[in-house]
Formats: sequence, C-alpha cells, structure tokens
Amino acid sequence: MSIPTYDLPTKATMSECAQVQASLRQMIEDHDAIVVTCGQVTQIDLAMLQLLISARKTADRDAKSFSVLSQGNGTFDARLAEFGICFSRKPDRI
Repeated sequence: MSIPTYDLPTKATMSECAQVQASLRQMIEDHDAIVVTCGQVTQIDLAMLQLLISARKTADRDAKSFSVLSQGNGTFDARLAEFGICFSRKPDRI
C-alpha cells in the first residue's frame, strides 16, 4: 500500500491556503500517513508554512504520520531556513 502524497502548488501563498488546508484535512482524516511534496514550489510565504505546521500537529494529535519532502536546496528549503523551521522526523516515523 503506498502512502498518499499531496503536491504543494507552485505558488504556495496565503491565497492558496484554504484549498491546501481542505485537502490536507481530508487526507489526514482518510489516511494513517501522508506525504507533502514541495519540489515544485517557487514561492511560499509564512502563512503556508504555518498551515503545514498546523497540519503536522493535527496528524500527530490523531497518531498519524505527516511528512514533508523537499529537494533540499530550493525555494521551500530557503524559506524554512529563513524562519528557522524544521520538518524532520524521528527515525521511527516516515
């Protein structure tokens, strides 16, 4: 069984938060694990990063796995570094 993924939009900003939130909420309800991919993000703001943090906390509360994957050197990662945010997980998690 594969883990469902959600691809953040290229423009991951406040204007997209409502759609992303609805999608992630449904995925967290429907699955034990989800992966958010960020490889195509060219623009991201603090609102979207806060949404991802909130989604991870919701998944943790519900004992579900929530992972964020990125290229390690793109726009998404630069913004994480700028705001001091880390999405890494403990080794026993996905």
